[in-house]
Amino acid sequence: MGAERHLMMCVDSNDAESLFECTVAGCGRRLVFDHVGARTVVLDRGLSNAPHHGSTGLVGLSGGVD
Repeated sequence: MGAERHLMMCVDSNDAESLFECTVAGCGRRLVFDHVGARTVVLDRGLSNAPHHGSTGLVGLSGGVD
């Protein structure tokens, strides 16, 4: 059985960036998605063994952190 999937929610944004936080208690993953440069910057890794997913409208996020 695979690891529990964690939902990332957009908690703040402007025209260039969106801040996402994991909704699972105790995880703490936070990241910024740069809409202009199409980059993701991880601020806090949280539980790195759990797959995370989330979106803001037409932008979808998935994948792992190395």
